[in-house]
Amino acid sequence: MLKSMTGYGRGEGESSLGKALVESRSVNHRYSDINIRLPKRLAAFESRIKEMIRSQVSRGRIDVSVKLDALGGEKVQLQVDSNLAEQYFQALLSLKDKFQIKGEITLDLLAGAKDLISVKEEPGDIEPYWQEIASILKQSLQEMDEMKSSEGDTLAKDIQKRLERITQELKEIKCQFSSHFEVYRVRFREKLQSLLGGIEVDPYRFQQEMAMLAERTDITEEIVRAESHLSQFALLMNGKESVGRKMDFLLQEIHREVNTVSAKVNDAEISQKVVEIKSELEKIREQVQNIE
Repeated sequence: MLKSMTGYGRGEGESSLGKALVESRSVNHRYSDINIRLPKRLAAFESRIKEMIRSQVSRGRIDVSVKLDALGGEKVQLQVDSNLAEQYFQALLSLKDKFQIKGEITLDLLAGAKDLISVKEEPGDIEPYWQEIASILKQSLQEMDEMKSSEGDTLAKDIQKRLERITQELKEIKCQFSSHFEVYRVRFREKLQSLLGGIEVDPYRFQQEMAMLAERTDITEEIVRAESHLSQFALLMNGKESVGRKMDFLLQEIHREVNTVSAKVNDAEISQKVVEIKSELEKIREQVQNIE
């Protein structure tokens, strides 16, 4: 079953630290790129959260945000930087004297100074809260995974239709090539007889020429390889592992084989079918870029 790399999930619940909200977003990316945003107090959980994500997601850019509405029974301390306050006060006095500004330097004025008063969280053991946060994270990742699977189903249906068209085009190319070569053989013999002015063509030499021509223009191997790649692609469609990169490789190989077919066979109808196949391959490739 295919999975898209695009998805969104949300998990919400109560914890001992307050109401927790976890949002997970995934978009297509060539590799695995995980970004976590956590409250400072939960920073120690970052590596475990990444491991949980890696166990479920193999490719894509994943952004996970954890928010707490409150910090429960957490204790904080307000700290005043007295040295910094003194520097602010002296700087304000200097400005007042230099520009002869009237008025007093009040507490309200100093209180607005940057970094003068800071909040310090008292350290505490957050280990007991991991299971609570992990449970909410799982909800978010599960919802994201369901969305990725749903979009993956849509992509699979579209890709399957295009694969069927490509398979049919290859069958028609095989049939057309057989008749094309026979027509070319007859025309070549007629042209030789015309050039020789009625002199009988040497059957042995003619067969040699036909054999060499057949060898140069034979597309059997290319068609067989392209069909084999299509079969492998179909197997990946029903697999459970990450298949996006493998699919991309197979599409390149199929494209290479049909290019060779077009180069070998100088036939307008077959060339047109090759163009149609390449068009379908390109549309599949665009879809595969978003498959995990």
